[in-house]
Order: sequence, then structure tokens, then C-alpha cells
Amino acid sequence: MDAVLARAVSGVVILVAALCAGVVLAQQPAAPRPVARLTGVQGNVLVSDADGLAAAANDQRLAAGVRIITTDGAKVTIAYERGCIVDLGPNRRYTVREQAECAAAKAPPLGAASSFAVLGGARVANAGGSVIRGDLGVSPGTTVAGFLPGKVVDGAIQTSGVLAAQAQRDAGVAAAELAAQPCNLRLAGQDLGGQTLTPGVYCFPSAPARLTGELVLDAQGDPDAVFVFQVGTTLTTAGKSTVRVVNSGQQADETGQAAARGQRRATLCNVYWLVGDAASLGRESAFIGTIIAQAGISAGTDADVYGRALARTGAVTLDSNAVEIPVCFAAVAMAPGALGAIGVAIGAGIGIGEISRKPSSPN
Repeated sequence: MDAVLARAVSGVVILVAALCAGVVLAQQPAAPRPVARLTGVQGNVLVSDADGLAAAANDQRLAAGVRIITTDGAKVTIAYERGCIVDLGPNRRYTVREQAECAAAKAPPLGAASSFAVLGGARVANAGGSVIRGDLGVSPGTTVAGFLPGKVVDGAIQTSGVLAAQAQRDAGVAAAELAAQPCNLRLAGQDLGGQTLTPGVYCFPSAPARLTGELVLDAQGDPDAVFVFQVGTTLTTAGKSTVRVVNSGQQADETGQAAARGQRRATLCNVYWLVGDAASLGRESAFIGTIIAQAGISAGTDADVYGRALARTGAVTLDSNAVEIPVCFAAVAMAPGALGAIGVAIGAGIGIGEISRKPSSPN
């Protein structure tokens, strides 16, 4: 009996111990959920660890509330799981947030560049029957070739004087403002084709950007939605590639916007492509947005641009292209032929690209 009793008592003790252990485990708080990670650690970067600090490591997971300190010459990037990017330079202190810190994309003021559909740094050269709706100019170069057979509608050719020079200066200011915006999502190594993006800042910091197929820009019902693409090197679009806008809040037919050349497309005024080198658009492609390229811009045969082609130092090369500054009326879908009346109505001092649904729009 003593042996039986001893075994029973022992079993009770083990059961009680197990239950107590379970209670202790249940009361322990769950580990904080990571919301971000560290990338690009350079130099002496410190991360809070309990009550002290520890050296940071690449791909280290971070929970909300973690503190990060960079010392002299150090830098690091906090990549939030929801897509936003925060870059820290030397001598910075930062606390990880629960919510991703996506800074809203901002449209830069284009100034005198707003009226230019095409602006070259060295020259503008055209082959075939290109149609440019808006001003066409060059500065500091003075050469514009191929008009005729190309033609400029609702604008003028500017090869001398102060307007093209001022447009280049203002394009430089716009480029600097675009470059200063924090990146929401890095797309390096990804093809833009097949993607649907919402308003924000997208970047290819030191890699080329390529578009094959269709890129969809979902404005989420906001006709003033802003999309910024920061491309560190080159931008290339394949033949017959397309940039398409959906949910723009406009009345134009968005489903068939690229179906017929010369037909007004649903578009947005505030799509910007900042290109660190050159931009090349494939033949028969349909592109949306203002390109500000540090070098040149070339458009393949029958490629259309609903926006602007602004080359800072190089040439703009055209071949039977249509380039048209977008006119952003939320409630009116107009045919391209109606732009002439708009240009006359608003006066010579304001470019057609400056018409916007909201008076406060910077463009």
C-alpha cells in the first residue's frame, strides 16, 4: 500500500507541476510581432536590445518601439513589411512605428516647363508625322529638325529666347523635388509590366526600370492622385507596352483608352518619371506621365506619350509619335481637337497642362 500511495502522490505532484508550468507559460507575453527589417547596414548602427544597445545586422527583424541609432559615417534602411522605406543617414535616432511610414507622393511645381510637351537639352529631332500638342523647345541647344513633316499644335517651337531656358531651369527644380521624396516601395529587379500600383513613390535606386506588357495605375477614385517613379539609371519600355489608368474619377472611357490612336485617354496630370540617365519608349507603346530624364529621350515609331518628354542635357528623338500634355477635367471628356479652344481661352501665359480639377494643384 505504501508503494501504491507513493506512486499516487508522485503522480499528483507531477500533474500539479505541469499545470503550474502551463499557467506560467500562458502568462508569458507573446514575442512582439516584427513590422520591419534592416537592410543596407553600413558603419556603426545600433539597435535597442533590452535596456542596452547592440550592433545592427542586415535582415534583422524589428518590432514597433525598437530604437535605432546611427553614428558618424553610418547609414541604414528600415524596410517596413507593408512596403514603405525609411533611409537613415549619419547621426540619426529613429523609433520603429507600428504603422508603415508611407509619405504621400507630391506633385512638383513645373513652372515654365508645364507648357512644354517636348523639351530637349541638346536638340529635338523628328522623323515622320509626329504631332505635338503643347510647346516644343530646346535649351541650351538650338536645333529642332523634322518639323515639317511633324507638326506642333496648340503650342510653339522655342529654339531661342528665355522661355525654353527657363523651362529647363524649372525642370531641374522639379527633378530635385522628385528626387527628395522618400521611397514607398523599391521595385529594383522587377518588371513594371503586369503590376497594379496605387498612388505613391516607387523607386529603382541604382537599377534600370523596364516595362513589358501593361502597367496599371489605380488612382482609387482620385483624379489628383500622384504617382512618382524614381529611376536611378535608364527607363525602357518594350514595343506595344502600355501604361493604363483605372479609377481616375474622370468620365473618359478608361477601358478603351489605348484602343484607338488620337482618341482621348483617361489619364492623370500627376504621374512623374524621374530618370537618372536616358529613357527609351518602344514602338507602338502607349505611355502616361511626365518624363524628366537627365540625358536623352527616344520614342520608337508610333509610340504615344500622354504627358511630357523633358530631356535635361541630351536630345529628344521622335518618330511618328503623338505627344500630348494631359488636360485634367474630372467631369468633361473632350476630344483632342477641342484643345485648341482651351489653349486660346486660357491665354498665352498659362500652359494647357496647368488646367486642373482643383485650383490648388501645383501643375
